[in-house]
Amino acid sequence: MFVWPAVPFLLITISLLVFSYFPWPVKFNVEAPVVSDNKDELIILIHGKDDSPDTWPTAFAKALEISVLTDKQQVATVDWYDYSTNLFRVANNARRIGHQLGRELVEHSRLKKVHIIAHSAGAFMAYGYCETLKQFNPDLFVHTTYLDPLGPYSGFQWHYGTQHFGSCADVSDAYIDIHDNIPGSNVPVEHTHTFDVSALRLADKHYQGTAHMWPIHYYRMAVLSGQLPFWEPGKEVLGRYPRRKQTIFEGQ
Repeated sequence: MFVWPAVPFLLITISLLVFSYFPWPVKFNVEAPVVSDNKDELIILIHGKDDSPDTWPTAFAKALEISVLTDKQQVATVDWYDYSTNLFRVANNARRIGHQLGRELVEHSRLKKVHIIAHSAGAFMAYGYCETLKQFNPDLFVHTTYLDPLGPYSGFQWHYGTQHFGSCADVSDAYIDIHDNIPGSNVPVEHTHTFDVSALRLADKHYQGTAHMWPIHYYRMAVLSGQLPFWEPGKEVLGRYPRRKQTIFEGQ
């Protein structure tokens, strides 16, 4: 009599777990970046849930090409919109796409460095990329940047992202807005140096976007103006902003 009411709940929970974690499709229809033979470094821009490259990566990539990149650097975007729309599958899909694209990148390039910049649920793709790149080529320098990263893994492992992002990279930084209500995106990321840029949004009278999109806006402005310490961090920067620490930027 007391067991029966719990049966539907258990069945629903098990069904959601299977749906969230079952490894399908076997192969994702996502185009991998094509790297020119004369490039040493690839910068990869990854959008988040329900977004596309047109949301911000395409414009940022063009701006980087015009004013920031050297002749040895190349920038690419990843369009995974078709696999980013389901709340329970998005993190699993992103991580597995990262694994798939990471294997292709290792097989077809002679890169020395990869810098992966990801927003929201795209953080799981950055993590999957990093896992695979370091597994197959430990000497490859990997830098991961997380912009308001989503924390829960497939809707169940609530703190997975904040506890794992940055753990496999040689260098990792994160940018958060604590007023955002996306789980995991408003707290420090354990294996990175986390920059809390919340106050800068409140001080910017011209910004009209959401708290969740603010770290993208801040990061882009800082990179294009040459004011971001972690774009090409040296020993001094890494010493000043160590892993597992947080810097809170105050508004002007």
